Order: sequence, then structure tokens, then C-alpha cells
Amino acid sequence: VKGNGLLLLLPDPVTCFSAARYHQTQVFRLAKDSSAVLLDWVTSGRKSLGEDWAFSRYYSVNEVWIDDQRIARDATLLEERDDQGSLTPRTLAETLAPYSCYATVIMYGELVENTCRNLAAAYSAITVFKQHAPPSLIWALSTICDGKGCIVRVAAKETEDVKNWLGKALVDFEGVLGVDVFRRTFS
Repeated sequence: VKGNGLLLLLPDPVTCFSAARYHQTQVFRLAKDSSAVLLDWVTSGRKSLGEDWAFSRYYSVNEVWIDDQRIARDATLLEERDDQGSLTPRTLAETLAPYSCYATVIMYGELVENTCRNLAAAYSAITVFKQHAPPSLIWALSTICDGKGCIVRVAAKETEDVKNWLGKALVDFEGVLGVDVFRRTFS
């Protein structure tokens, strides 16, 4: 991405079929004065067909470079593992329960600093307390590059909950994408 450029990568989530093996590596190279919003997310599969976390392997790596310096490397590996030696063996579905959608958003640059600041303020206001049941949606934020960017991770019981949360979190980009495209993406 050249100087003063903006990359918005907001795909639909990856939804693997039963026994699928998915592998993806994405490398993004940005000029110091460019900006990016990179969304990578995965669902539990085709639940209506009984394929809840039924894929064999999901592996996704995202790297972000500013000039010649790597500022972020995020890797997600989901696969059944051999837990025979474990005292409490669990399947992938049991390990990831109760959530069926996981998303990572990597943001960097001047055009996203306001969004990162707003999310950081919202995140610092979250109170941690013991709950009797897991919430329907959880999220976490880490700042990068002295606040010039952030990495947000979201998990929810339903994909639509993640989609709605992202629409609210990234509402600053409605003007960039246009109302129609933004609403088609997040509604």
C-alpha cells in the first residue's frame, strides 16, 4: 500500500466444510504513512448440516510490514489434536465452546487512529467480573506501534453477533466505503 493509501480488507468469514483443510498466508506491506484495516475471521462450519467444528485443520497467518519492519504477525491454528495422554481429552468443538465465530482485526495508520482510540477507551471501561455463564460475545484489544494501530480479537456464539459488533466498531469507515457497501458488509 503506497503512501497516503488505505486498504480495507473486509471479507466474509471462512466457513469450512466437514474434513476440510484450510491454509492461508497473507503478507501486507504498507508505507509508513498508509493505513489498513484487515479482517480475518472463521466460523465453526456449516452448522445447519451438523458440521460444527468438523473440519480437519484451519491455519491462517497474517503479517503486516511497515517499510522493512514487521509490526504484526498473527497466526491461528485450529485442528483436532491427540489428547490421549490428557486427563480430560476434549475435541476441538469442546475446546472452542461456546463460541462459533472468531475474528481478528489488524488496524494501522493515521486513518484508523481515531477508531483504535475509541476501541481502546471502550476496552479500558470493561469491568472484569465473574459470570455464571460465558457472555454471548467477548473481545480484547492490544495496541501496536505506540497507538498508531491495534489488534482486536472477537469471539461470539453466533456469527451475526460478530458481524454486528464489527459494524459498530468500524462505523468510522462508513463514509469511506459508502453507506450502501458498508451496510451490505455489516448488516
